[in-house]
Amino acid sequence: MKRNYFTYLLICLLLTSCNFTAKSKKTQKNTLFVGIDVSGSFAQSKSFEKGLEFLSYYIYGHLQGLGDLTRPTDLYVGGIGGNEREDPQAFFPIHDFDGLSPDKIKTKLVKEFSSQRDNLTDFNTFFLRIKTMVKQKNLVLSPISIVMLTDGVPEIAKGKTKKAIKQAYSKINLSHLEYLARNVSIRILYASPKVGNNWRNYVPTSRIKVWTIEPETMNGWKDQLARNGKTGLWKWTRDNVDLRIRSRGI
Repeated sequence: MKRNYFTYLLICLLLTSCNFTAKSKKTQKNTLFVGIDVSGSFAQSKSFEKGLEFLSYYIYGHLQGLGDLTRPTDLYVGGIGGNEREDPQAFFPIHDFDGLSPDKIKTKLVKEFSSQRDNLTDFNTFFLRIKTMVKQKNLVLSPISIVMLTDGVPEIAKGKTKKAIKQAYSKINLSHLEYLARNVSIRILYASPKVGNNWRNYVPTSRIKVWTIEPETMNGWKDQLARNGKTGLWKWTRDNVDLRIRSRGI
């Protein structure tokens, strides 16, 4: 009888340990920043409206931890750009989105970000704001994922010569983010292949991983939702947006 009791106790302890380990992995601390380009050049494009709809599902899926999407312990959504350079935008915290349906998240995103039409693209102020938020909230060292709804094009001097384009990208400053965590990734939605190459070739960084997704690829998320429902959408998201970036540009 005693032997059976101890066997039962050992099984319970093992099951409890496995369950605790699974929960620990699921709730591993990580931070998700979502940036929305409110510059005139992008906010008036078709990609902007489509992108807000995608982000509503993206944020919802992550906050619910659906389809093996990682639930962030911290989420901040803010604008990229301003009426003038170095004009910081507010970040909306996780509490503003947790518990909302995709439709309600989209309504909030449209309300907060679609009315700004004449702003400049200012990636540097956005990245600096992330650094400030990470340090203020003591989020240092935990993995940081930055997802940006943007065409990825910085403000370029008139003429758009090859030299001017290279200079514009080389002035994008990621140094604020380099050592905030061991794992910092930037995912740019709706960037053309040429823009993606410019980010990889001209934006200076040594540790941060950059992944760009073309508009043609991004347009596929809605087809997946229509054909395979949300299960198909979560898989598409894992394979095309949240995939592991092994090294810069891959």
